[in-house]
Amino acid sequence: MKSMKSIIKGFGILAAGSFLLTACPSPDQPQDDIQIETPPKTQNTDTVKVLPVTKVDGAMFSIPSPIQLGRVIQKSGAPYNQDILNDPTASEGYIDLASQSLNLGIYGADLGYCALYDKQQESLGFMKSAQKLSDVLGISDAFDVETIKAIQRNLDNKDSLLYLISNSYRKADDYLQTSDRKQIGALVIVGGWIESLHFAGILGKGNKSADVVEMIGMQKHTINTILDKMLERYIVEPGVEEIYNDLDEIRMVFEKVNIKYEYVAPVTDKEKKTTTLKSKTTVEISDEVFNEIVEKIEVFRTKVTKV
Repeated sequence: MKSMKSIIKGFGILAAGSFLLTACPSPDQPQDDIQIETPPKTQNTDTVKVLPVTKVDGAMFSIPSPIQLGRVIQKSGAPYNQDILNDPTASEGYIDLASQSLNLGIYGADLGYCALYDKQQESLGFMKSAQKLSDVLGISDAFDVETIKAIQRNLDNKDSLLYLISNSYRKADDYLQTSDRKQIGALVIVGGWIESLHFAGILGKGNKSADVVEMIGMQKHTINTILDKMLERYIVEPGVEEIYNDLDEIRMVFEKVNIKYEYVAPVTDKEKKTTTLKSKTTVEISDEVFNEIVEKIEVFRTKVTKV
């Protein structure tokens, strides 16, 4: 999905329809010293547009993908931890459309996590789980036999593996965007996002690195987008209202997070054709609020992954 694209490129690959595909930073994310290629001379080089990472039902939203969030976790120096991943054999136990869609996103985030840590066989296992759910959801062409074979041939090549996964989710998203089941794409995005915060929350409890704490705090903007711009569109679809209400409880805790934005004019190097963004975003979040958010995420994640 283009929505899946984001998930994936965000997660490097997965994550969620769009969940996997965008390398551009989100407008809601810190932009300290980010370098962006300046547009062609025919355009105004003093203005840099940061593209949103998710597209659902024709609308663009700024939602960080699992890969983007996964790289923050990896950067923190946290070791690979298989225990924090969903059970890849549980896919057959998800029997309703909402849980199948959410867990397709969750498996996408797990897949991206494994790929980032070069866990080859684990990556294949989660790819097969994603394939099973995509079959049930009617988007099996995205994870066909040839795709699985290609993944098997490229297990030792992280870049190729991420590309193949991302491409699979993109094909699924492209199909869903032209069908009458766009709510599936939205739920896949939610699943990938929740799984990424699950990873970060566990890491944060053990080692509250500034990057991880800031990443979680910045999701105050993201959860508003997910609820008000995405899920509200599909509130009448089976299972969506319950998910909306559960996430709304999490949003109430995020309201305690204080985010300050300081604008600093970008610096453009005309010779190198680059623009460096200098604006600063500061997240203020107490240990109590941080732990409360993590606990709420865990309750929701446990609810949607249990069989």
